[in-house]
Amino acid sequence: MLKNYIRVALRQFTHHKMFSALNVFCLAIGISFCLLIGQYILHEASVNSDLKNFHRHFFLSSIWKIKNTGPEITTVGPLSKELKKKYPSLVSNYYRFNPVTNVVSAGNKHFREDVSIGDTTFVTMYGFPLLYGDPQHAFINNSSAIITEEFALKLFGERNAIGKTVTFTNTTGTTQDYKVSAVLKTKPYNSVNNLIDLKGYAMYIPFEGNDYYPRGGARGGTGEEDWNQIFTVSYIELQPGAKPDRLASVMKEMLKLNSQERISKNLVVNLKPLDSYYLSSNNSAVGKTLSILSLVALSILLLAVINFVNIKMGTSSYRIKEIGLRKVFGGRRRQLVSQYLIESIVLTLFAGLLSILLYGIFRPVFNEVLNTNLTPINGFNVREFAFLIVLVLFVGSVAGIYPAFILSGSNMVNSVKGKLSSVDKGVWMRKSLLVLQFTVAIGVFIFSMTISKQVKFFFDTDLGYNKEQLLVINAFPKQWDSAGVLKIESIRNNLLEVTAVKDATVSFDIPERASPNQLGVIPQGSKDNQLVSVQTISVDEKFASTFGMQLKEGRFFRNKIGGFVTGEAVINESAMKSFGWETAEDKKFTIPNTGEINVVGVVKDFHLSSLHEMIEPLVFFHVKDGRAYRFLTIKLQPGSLSNSIEQVKTAWKKASPSAPFEYFFMDEKLQSMYQSELQLKKAAGIATGLMLLIVLLGIFGVLNVFLAKRTREIALRKVLGAKLNHILFLFVRQFSGLLLIANLIAWPLAYYLGDKWLQQFAYRITQPISTYFFAGIFVAGIALILIVCQCLKVALTNPVRNLRSE
Repeated sequence: MLKNYIRVALRQFTHHKMFSALNVFCLAIGISFCLLIGQYILHEASVNSDLKNFHRHFFLSSIWKIKNTGPEITTVGPLSKELKKKYPSLVSNYYRFNPVTNVVSAGNKHFREDVSIGDTTFVTMYGFPLLYGDPQHAFINNSSAIITEEFALKLFGERNAIGKTVTFTNTTGTTQDYKVSAVLKTKPYNSVNNLIDLKGYAMYIPFEGNDYYPRGGARGGTGEEDWNQIFTVSYIELQPGAKPDRLASVMKEMLKLNSQERISKNLVVNLKPLDSYYLSSNNSAVGKTLSILSLVALSILLLAVINFVNIKMGTSSYRIKEIGLRKVFGGRRRQLVSQYLIESIVLTLFAGLLSILLYGIFRPVFNEVLNTNLTPINGFNVREFAFLIVLVLFVGSVAGIYPAFILSGSNMVNSVKGKLSSVDKGVWMRKSLLVLQFTVAIGVFIFSMTISKQVKFFFDTDLGYNKEQLLVINAFPKQWDSAGVLKIESIRNNLLEVTAVKDATVSFDIPERASPNQLGVIPQGSKDNQLVSVQTISVDEKFASTFGMQLKEGRFFRNKIGGFVTGEAVINESAMKSFGWETAEDKKFTIPNTGEINVVGVVKDFHLSSLHEMIEPLVFFHVKDGRAYRFLTIKLQPGSLSNSIEQVKTAWKKASPSAPFEYFFMDEKLQSMYQSELQLKKAAGIATGLMLLIVLLGIFGVLNVFLAKRTREIALRKVLGAKLNHILFLFVRQFSGLLLIANLIAWPLAYYLGDKWLQQFAYRITQPISTYFFAGIFVAGIALILIVCQCLKVALTNPVRNLRSE
């Protein structure tokens, strides 16, 4: 019987080639888009899943009662180690690291690399595979290092780097030699070796024995054993069956016993599961993007299914007598339902085959848009092929179930006579589905334009500084002491002599993220010596002029390059407001346990981080006070960019021959800050285009069925004197009402979804009504143009010919 059902289904497809082709194409678009987004979701959701026992791993996140006291992604140095030591029945293992960046060398090769200084539990705790070395003893001693296979090739030209010497430059101006004891295999992105830097770390060295930071400096070495140092990234692995909530009170008590009150009374440490950390971090940015893309993919598939149902119901008159005769000869309703469901599934199988082809065509586009590497079809595993098969069967069943039950339920006598009484009862359903189609298309179109306008707002808004022509050099090697600051200032001064350079500045931070350095200060005039939390960055006296910032009061440190400035600070407008000052003239603030600082200037507020975050109170200190720097930013003169870069490179190499010349432009950095929004904008644009295509194809198919049934009516109207515009108005009016209802439903839904998405940005657009009118008029316009064109084709046909064919 199944064989007969399939034969009948194939016969029906050949009898109605155009409608079958429309259904196959629309369903194929929906299935292929779902495959692409589904692959992306699987890729993103599987981050961290290749780590050993990943369900038992947790990341220690810091929540500060006084905002901005410290970073969220780091915590008190010894905490995770002490948890393992004192509660071995709960904590199976721990891993901590301190991410740093400096020059790594081998012979005359010098590279700027990200290095992880951490515990030696790195390989065994997470099961990272080694290309070379002993997994159980990856670190042989305190002078051994693990490097990645990519870095081994880059540094030595071969993967097997065991026993080779790598030289690491410290911030003390000294170097340390490490012998490679293991080479790490290439691993997919995860939240352990890619937590802070998306590229991951090139080298891993032990805490013990390293001299990266001055031991007596402000950070006290890497701080892994200091209960008052809050800049250590920490993870723990729980014992099987252990619950993370059992450690909450334990950690609170440990902090109370070992840390200063400023930490213990202010800090709450949360355990975030590593299996979901990637999706939930950064205010759930990835999770929100996946949710939006999932809804969009399902919407496209829904539109394709609606097309199938409408066209199937519209063409039911061609088969109504067949249904009646089958019932007369004993056909049961269950058999009829099975017949139509199988027809739907067979047609969807053809769509599934076409979707595989479309997947291959669109995969490179989505790889570029989403900055990923989706698996090609020939690389699908059993689970992914199973997903495709289940998706096709599900879509086929859902698409066919309504027509199957409606058609099989038609009255036997009326069906034999060819009357459509039972089918005509479903007209309201077909109209409802058309309204739903228009609603989804208009709603997604509006949401896509909202995303586009917000992204445009990112790049058009006044940031408070001039990002154009700013070339940022990674200032290496780092030497964080007085001699190092004088050296980098000397390099800056040499670069100022280059004709292509307009201005230059040395700083620890640039406008790219919220400063991780927080400080509690007591402003002059404060009641009860109340601490005010501020962000701090170290800059030189040329920072404001290089970045084109505007001074509201005073000066930006001293004009004399290299002048003595200790004891001075510059603040932004937000800091002045938070201090309760009308003016900063002759004002001071006090740093507890340090002393008074004179405020010598106020800059207008600018965006130090992205528009996701509010502008916070900010204090500038001179690099000579902090004795630390990371960037040398150059304002280039207008002219040939390549020539300017070459001039700067030559001067840099002359001044610092052992340091790599690595740079980026500030406007490129700004682009990367909004990478996820840019990706979402592109994906939403593609989805909107596909949705409109499906809706138009659906209207085309429904209209063809609709007009085929009313050809004689149109011919009679023309014979009786009806004008062309009256005939067109008759059909346009029916669809205009549906479009109006769709707009009334889509607008409030689109506003709600757009507003929810915009809430994640501290600075955002207001949704203009013009966006809604444009989307509604655009969709209605192209739909009505298609309707008019289709109707014209029938209305202009000789009525005698149509009446004769009837």
